Amino acid sequence: VLRQAKESTQRFKDGKPLSLFDGVPVAVKDEIDMTPYPTTVGTSFLGKTPAREDATVVARLRSAGALLIGKTNMHEIGINVTGLNPHHGTTRNPYNPAHFTGGSSSGSATAVAAGFVPVAIGADGGGSIRIPAGFCGLVGLKATYGRVSEFGAFPLDWTVAHIGPIAGSATDAALT
Repeated sequence: VLRQAKESTQRFKDGKPLSLFDGVPVAVKDEIDMTPYPTTVGTSFLGKTPAREDATVVARLRSAGALLIGKTNMHEIGINVTGLNPHHGTTRNPYNPAHFTGGSSSGSATAVAAGFVPVAIGADGGGSIRIPAGFCGLVGLKATYGRVSEFGAFPLDWTVAHIGPIAGSATDAALT
């Protein structure tokens, strides 16, 4: 992350930022491949080795200069709407830590709502972007099927799966 930040700073000093996202911190749900992190999908048995290649959405953000700060927690295998994860801890709603963030993209919503990042990437097969965005007062977009490449996303529910942003505003979601 420090290397990415130094490179972005240098591009700005040289007057050659890569894009609007150059230097912008972005977090990515643990269902989506991002080097050098493993993709555990919220389990204790998957993701024993780092991803060999970025998912398409991550590669595009990386090529735009986004500061990819890490992976976010999720409900185990994305199978519930609470965000409860017995292996990696349960994400909490930053507005009330006694409450869940909701949905399996719970960590992505928490990261945005807590102010760690202005935008995070989630995945949605049945509300996993929209529920945590709603619980945290954010904007979540379940992109149209096929609009955002699923390459590099764990194949949990490929017939209804959609990758999309969780952001603090509609403008930030649209830009992402």
